[in-house]
Amino acid sequence: MMRLFVGIPIPADIAEDLYPIARAIRGLEAQTPENMHLTLKFIGNVDDRHVAGTIDDALMAIGFDGFDLKVAGLGMFGTDKKARILWAAVQNQPLLGQLAQRVESALLACEDISEQLEQRKFAPHITLGRNRSAHRAVVEQAVVDHADVTSRVFHVDKFCLYQSISTNDGPVYQVMAEYGAGEGKAGHTQMENAGFEAAFADIDFSKGPEI
Repeated sequence: MMRLFVGIPIPADIAEDLYPIARAIRGLEAQTPENMHLTLKFIGNVDDRHVAGTIDDALMAIGFDGFDLKVAGLGMFGTDKKARILWAAVQNQPLLGQLAQRVESALLACEDISEQLEQRKFAPHITLGRNRSAHRAVVEQAVVDHADVTSRVFHVDKFCLYQSISTNDGPVYQVMAEYGAGEGKAGHTQMENAGFEAAFADIDFSKGPEI
């Protein structure tokens, strides 16, 4: 079984600059720089190689124009009593919302997974940390202290299909396929063109999530 989602990778230098913000908060589990991404759509568990291939076909058909993004401030998700996620925001970019909508529409057209997809408004963010024991007020203060955090402008010319792999040191997000800007299939690369089936060749779908 695999846990999949679709997202945009964050450039390494920007991720490295963002990492210390969450790292400095006691009780917050900081997202490692190599795991940082902007989620376009969470898919969830997939237990069949054929279904994974169907997802790939759907994403491969998406055409989109590249666009620029820039980090702009922090925010958090949670309840009145507890902060749950500390995240970095990005400047408004209509083409980002358009891409997220196309990804969602493509996945909803996949009958094998359409019913498991969450129906929620797209809220672009880069997760910096997940709260384990930090007080809400501490996380709130971090949002205020870093209200002017920003980054260089970076160009988005691809999105990826990720697998979330559980390890003793936390999840690792592995890129399974990349989809470049352009007219759908023309911009598609599958694990260095080795073929999507090859990307899943070592996964035993009968044993549950990899550890």
